[in-house]
Amino acid sequence: MEHNNEQLHRLLSRVEELCDRAVRGRLTCTDFLTPREQKHAMATLRRMGQAHRARLHGGYASAERCCLVLFPDYALDACDEDADAATLLAMAGEDDPITALHFRAGGYRTLTHRDYLGSLLSLGLERDVLGDIALDGNDATVLCLGRIVPFLQSEEVRIGGDVVRVSETLLPPDFDGGRTFAPIRDTVASARLDCIVAALTNLSREAAQDAIRDGLVEVDYEPELRPDRPPDIPCTLSVRGKGKFIVRELGDTTRKGRIRLFADKYV
Repeated sequence: MEHNNEQLHRLLSRVEELCDRAVRGRLTCTDFLTPREQKHAMATLRRMGQAHRARLHGGYASAERCCLVLFPDYALDACDEDADAATLLAMAGEDDPITALHFRAGGYRTLTHRDYLGSLLSLGLERDVLGDIALDGNDATVLCLGRIVPFLQSEEVRIGGDVVRVSETLLPPDFDGGRTFAPIRDTVASARLDCIVAALTNLSREAAQDAIRDGLVEVDYEPELRPDRPPDIPCTLSVRGKGKFIVRELGDTTRKGRIRLFADKYV
């Protein structure tokens, strides 16, 4: 945890530095950030009074891993205040820092997200130059920083031992990252975190409490160590080893006094 906090502190110092450059008239951009890093970066910019300069940009509308792009006044003045990153980049005459690559596999084996990520990192790439990875059968669309595209296209890339062909691609307007969810409908005794975790993961309440106290549970990408704390809903909830969930709603109560839980699990 301390190591992660040190990394976060360095990132936020970097965000402040990039924002100062944007104020002075230079467009700046981070590498890909995790959702937790995005949350803290935006909070830092709000404290600085500079959040209007920032756009989270992952290559498509619902991207999970995003770069933080900070725009100078000349770019902001050319567009509506709610313009997205792609629009602002185009109006400013700047290249998009993100490229979508299509990886076409040979079909010799079934490939997973872990196969793609592990194989790409084994090439010596850092995680923060890679955005979301969307599977389509054995093929995949990988969002990445444009600066690594020549490297990936010059290498014989193997994913899980299968040689793949790498080419740039344009994403359709309705691209959603290929995420799928399994709905969860259950009831809980109360809105406490341990009750919700138990229902989502089929753990006993005691095991859910242990998982929370052991730091295995994150609520909106932040560790939560208090089993009795009700999370703010809707929220994203992750339980290490058990999966990631979106808690949509706590509804009305049943005749037995239990609360209806509506959630989705990433699959």
